[in-house]
Amino acid sequence: MDFNEQYTSYTDAQILDILRHHQDYQEEAVEAAVRIGVERKLISSVQDLLLPEFQTVKSVESIFIPEISSAYQRQKLSASIFRLLYIMSILPVVFGFLKSAEGQLYLTFIGIGLGFIWVLLIFLLNKTQKKVLLIPLFILLFSILLVVAAKIIVAKPFRLLDMVVLIIGTFLPVYLLFILRKMMQIKPETE
Repeated sequence: MDFNEQYTSYTDAQILDILRHHQDYQEEAVEAAVRIGVERKLISSVQDLLLPEFQTVKSVESIFIPEISSAYQRQKLSASIFRLLYIMSILPVVFGFLKSAEGQLYLTFIGIGLGFIWVLLIFLLNKTQKKVLLIPLFILLFSILLVVAAKIIVAKPFRLLDMVVLIIGTFLPVYLLFILRKMMQIKPETE
C-alpha cells in the first residue's frame, strides 16, 4: 500500500491524528505521515514525535477498553458489539424452550420474555445511543447472575464448571456494555 499517495488527500487534522497515535500505525505509514507533516509544516522533523503532544499515555482503563480514534473504527466496533449483544438474546430463549420440553412452562415464558426484553433494550440502545438504557441492561444481567448462581450453589452436587460458565457468560456482555458506555461518552476526534 502506498501511504504517501493515500495520505496526500488527508486533511492536516487527519495527518496530526496519525502522528499523535503513531504507535498504532505501521512504520511505513508513520514515515509517510512524517514526510507529509514536514511538507505542510505541521512538524519540523521526525524528532517532533518525541514531544509530549505526540506521546499517548495509556490509562488503566484503556488497557481493558479499546481507544477509538476514528469515526470508522467507532462505527465498525459498535456494529460488531451490537451484533454480539443481539446474538446473546438467543440464550434465554433456548433455555426457555429446553424447559418447555421438561414441562416447566413458567420457565419457558421467563426465558422467552427475558430474551425479548434483552432484544428490545439493545435495539433501543442502538437506535437512541442513550446511556440511561445501560442501567436496565446491567440490572437484568446481574439479576440473572444472582438467581442462576443461587441455583448452582444450592444444587447437589455443586458443579464448579457451571459456575465458571456463568461467570464468563456474564462477564462478556458486561464488558461489551462497558465498551459501548465509553464510546457514548467520548466521541472520536475525526468525525
